[in-house]
Amino acid sequence: MRIAQIAPGVLAFLDIDGGPNAGLVRTSKGIVVVDTTISPLDMQERLDAAGAAASDASLVINTHFHSDHTWGNQLFACPILAHQVCRDEMEARLAEDWSPKEIAAYIEERGKSEPAWAEDMRRKWADLRITLPTETFEERREAEIGGVRIEVIHFDAHTPDSSVVWLPEAEVLFAGDLIFEGRYPFLYDADVPALIDALKRLPDLGAQAIVPGHGALCGEREIDGLVGYLEETWTRTADHVTEGHSEDEAVADPDYPRYAERGVERYHEANIRLIYTRLKEQAANRL
Repeated sequence: MRIAQIAPGVLAFLDIDGGPNAGLVRTSKGIVVVDTTISPLDMQERLDAAGAAASDASLVINTHFHSDHTWGNQLFACPILAHQVCRDEMEARLAEDWSPKEIAAYIEERGKSEPAWAEDMRRKWADLRITLPTETFEERREAEIGGVRIEVIHFDAHTPDSSVVWLPEAEVLFAGDLIFEGRYPFLYDADVPALIDALKRLPDLGAQAIVPGHGALCGEREIDGLVGYLEETWTRTADHVTEGHSEDEAVADPDYPRYAERGVERYHEANIRLIYTRLKEQAANRL
């Protein structure tokens, strides 16, 4: 993890290993935290590195419900803001795959092939108390906190609750997982056409610095690269579906675009299969 100061009082916590990024904005009324990483211990590490404390926070913002952006929430006693769907999704998962029993089973199963990871997660999640957002919004929330204007804007793309945090005066955008820089995007919960549309709209904000959900600081060039990957993968897969090719035949096509080196083994094929399934579902619904 490294810290980048991208504007006066605006810090980005960048996970150099491809994990989730987070942000911190200093105001005269305390700090605003954008996303809280995968665990309280990871989030505490970032606060310590910035010389800040959880008690300094006046607001926490979750960009979407995924665990790697919300499971550090328990550190904070201040309001936690997120889209209503974020809270709903988190609450539903507490009774399902986010229950202590299911988390323990997940660690046990994955630990069979990744024992070092399992040991690390048992340590980080030993005292985990998944904490829900306390305040929600629908399409947009604007606020001024300690002299800093903050806008939280819903985009419904990477996940149904996906939101970005825009600092208009600093011209800094925390894009959440709308953007994966330097690694394949995770599309399991995504509406791919909506994601493409959202990415095309982001440059309209005029950000001078963009903090992606994963990866290094980026700009319009990286957005264009991600849009190109998504559009070409969607179109090529649609062609396979139209021509009656099977899912395996589509995956075997060597002419699909490659987006990045990181995550290629895990997500290149998985994303094709996911898009193929979505397109087949769409075709069936039109019948």
